[in-house]
Amino acid sequence: MTVFDLYENSLKDAMSLYLQEDLVTLNRMRREIDALLDKARVYVSEYFFVLYEETVFKQFEQLRVINEISVRLVSSLKLNQVLNFIMTNALRLFKASCGSISLLNSNGDFVTQITHGWHYASSPKLIDQCAYSVPDIIIASARENIVECLKDVIEMEGLYKLILLKLRSKKRVIGLLAMGLSDDRKFTDTDQQVLFTFANHAAIAVHNAQLYADTDQKLQERIYEATVLLEQNRALLHSIREGVIAIDTRGYITLVNREALRRLNTAENPVGQHISKVVPNTRLLHVLETRQAEYDQEHLLGGKAVITNRMPIIANGKVIGAIATFRDKEDVKQLAEELIGVKSLLESMRAQSHEFINKLHAISGLIQMGQYDKVVELITQFYRSKQELISFIVERIRDKATAGLLLGKVSQAQEKGVVLRIAPRSRLVRLPDHFTSASMVTVLGNLITNAIEAVVGQTAERRCVEVRISQGSKYLTISVADQGCGIPQEKRRRIFERGFSTKQGSRGIGLALVREEVEASGGKIVVHSRVNEGSRFVVTIPLFREIETRGESEKDGNSNKRCNFRRRSNGTRTASAIFEQSQRL
Repeated sequence: MTVFDLYENSLKDAMSLYLQEDLVTLNRMRREIDALLDKARVYVSEYFFVLYEETVFKQFEQLRVINEISVRLVSSLKLNQVLNFIMTNALRLFKASCGSISLLNSNGDFVTQITHGWHYASSPKLIDQCAYSVPDIIIASARENIVECLKDVIEMEGLYKLILLKLRSKKRVIGLLAMGLSDDRKFTDTDQQVLFTFANHAAIAVHNAQLYADTDQKLQERIYEATVLLEQNRALLHSIREGVIAIDTRGYITLVNREALRRLNTAENPVGQHISKVVPNTRLLHVLETRQAEYDQEHLLGGKAVITNRMPIIANGKVIGAIATFRDKEDVKQLAEELIGVKSLLESMRAQSHEFINKLHAISGLIQMGQYDKVVELITQFYRSKQELISFIVERIRDKATAGLLLGKVSQAQEKGVVLRIAPRSRLVRLPDHFTSASMVTVLGNLITNAIEAVVGQTAERRCVEVRISQGSKYLTISVADQGCGIPQEKRRRIFERGFSTKQGSRGIGLALVREEVEASGGKIVVHSRVNEGSRFVVTIPLFREIETRGESEKDGNSNKRCNFRRRSNGTRTASAIFEQSQRL
């Protein structure tokens, strides 16, 4: 507007100089000049606002749309939503009638993802085919010398111009944006710069969405794998017969399986409660402090005895919690009894098999030498001795499991060069109701096995074990004596502890089971032992529950006698001599 002011002042000065004599004409011309200048000012102002709308306002709108795309980079990472957003705003920003977005696949080919406004479905595919040979930004028309397939698209669609923008991320082409224009407009350098900026922002949005999609897919796969593993562990946790309780570093319960809930006798899930409220006498807190595991510990839970294992949970050298597994003591004891019974049976069968093979070898040798009379005599002798042994045990020991155990132990002792002597006055009519055959096998079998092992390394005259079973009107007494090396005084108090053993390689379970069975039946066990002389274990079981044992050990002056053949005064052999001879055959 300054130009108009200068022009007005110059013109009025000139008119005043030439028409200073004619004031009427001068005033009239000044009024006409003012009117013309006012119209010129109005016209220039209107043109300026139109120009502003076409330039500044247009660029402002373009930058606003590009800013929206930038915002979408963080507001949405789903690929389809990002592509639709780019396509919609590109058509609106550049006033295009149709458009498409294609992405580069793993084979290096452009594949159309989003289309809008095309008359023919083949048009985006034609653009994809020739996209490699075009620059990053191209504004093509039918009149220009362009790639043939692009010219075909322009003609088919009835377009004036076709804009192609390659989307690059870190100098790598990841996609192609195509737009068709129905009017023949001109694109200035500023317009091309806006296209370039739009392409860059769109490429960043697509790249981030692809990364998110790839990461999300991998994450979903990992989540699925973790879910499968978690469900497997959950099923395993609830299917085992042991109760399981885990706590965190503060002592709050984080995991409980169904068996633990059953042992706790509660229907309420205690997860989130402090362990001291659920298990008042717990030692899990002690395990947290000491970082030391505890195995096979007896514990009272819900009024019942359980065998518990406790251990700290350590990750990266730090204690993050503790876990306890427990099982009913009766279940553990029953399983141990079954295993011991099977082991004793297998050892007895193996010993008898070995004994039978030796006898067959002797018979085979006599047959080869033609000593048939000796064969008959030897077979008769074998039969008589074995039959006498079986008859004695069956007649005196009425419990079949105990009788079978004794027969097996005789063969087992013989195989190791040990004389197993059964006292002639041994007698067992019937076991107490609270002391089953399984309990008897556990107690008697472990005591005999320990006695045999104690005398294996001794001289021939000391390799003797004596077993006595007597049943009175109130008590059942089991006595097992050996002439081994004896038990030192400092170790005698610990021999019944689980895990303690004086033998190398032993796990210290046998005598612990013996103690548990005897105490469970209300009985007592007494140990007499002298170093280098031998040991005698005496077990007393009340026949009836209401009778309390007095702890009096039965005196037996024959425990240290040598196992020599003895005969009665009338010349008949005693039962012990029969057994000894049968073992030596």
